[in-house]
Amino acid sequence: MTNDGKLPEKRYTLADLAARFEVEFDGDPALELNGVCGISDDVPGRLSFLSDAAQTDAAAASRIPAFVTRREIAVPGKARLLHERPDYLIALIAGLFAPSQLGAARGHHPSAVIAASATLADDVYLGANVVVGDGVVIGPRTRIFPNVVIMDRCRIGADCIVYPNCTLREDSVLGDRVVLQPGVSIGGDGYGYVQHEGRHMKIPQLGHVVLEDDVEVGANSTIDRARFSETRVGRGTKIDNLVMLAHNVVTGSDCLLVSQVGVSGSTRLGNRVTLAGQVGTVGHVTIGDDVVVLGKGGVTKDVREPGVYAGMPLKPARLWRRAMARLYAGLK
Repeated sequence: MTNDGKLPEKRYTLADLAARFEVEFDGDPALELNGVCGISDDVPGRLSFLSDAAQTDAAAASRIPAFVTRREIAVPGKARLLHERPDYLIALIAGLFAPSQLGAARGHHPSAVIAASATLADDVYLGANVVVGDGVVIGPRTRIFPNVVIMDRCRIGADCIVYPNCTLREDSVLGDRVVLQPGVSIGGDGYGYVQHEGRHMKIPQLGHVVLEDDVEVGANSTIDRARFSETRVGRGTKIDNLVMLAHNVVTGSDCLLVSQVGVSGSTRLGNRVTLAGQVGTVGHVTIGDDVVVLGKGGVTKDVREPGVYAGMPLKPARLWRRAMARLYAGLK
């Protein structure tokens, strides 16, 4: 810590980064870099990346001294780290410059409340005001940040991160390396009622939620527990902020659910499905593998064939674009 209370600035030479990530470079090996940035940020001393040759002139004119590029993209006057996927390498390098999270994040804060029957690995971190219920199991190296509530019988795997103000209702299951951003709610009751004599009677929600390995859930998203069995999010699926998954939803692996998506009850998503911003589905539909639904699309029936879809009701994107062009043809 410096005298002004700031953490010391992290610096890496071009040669350091090339060696760490096993890539080639050209330029001054002793060039020091103290962070990463985008081309438009134009920050001296930082490393940026270039995936499109059309941005070469902007990169060359910037004050940024070094770029991650593909071998065939030269940037006059700039040092380079060479990689076929510049966006991938810059993401790895950015992790070196990530700020600390509440200091070293070790041990259990004195205000944490831990049930006697809970089982925690020795190196689990619990922040201030964390509550851990009966029968909870938490795996090695998992970090639980302040004001998180983990109710009875939840199971959390290794290397998970649960950020502040998350709630895990009873019997929720998190695999390994799961990340919950602030304010996530896992395992709340599904929206289930039956009408009787003009009044709405609540249907008990007896199931639970399972998040498989490497799932990330964005801030203030909600995933409801199942009515009888389980709501399940498949391995590697990434969920954005303000997404809602209703009871009994099942997703495959490596799906992308973008902000304000709403998936209705008992809907099933295949592998590698992408639902762009504000996509909604009706309940009890199936979306097959490798389907992309563009923003604001409405899924009202099964989508079995891979491809890109758009509109409400949903159509193949090419057909939808032609229909929109015809609809607005001649209008000013």
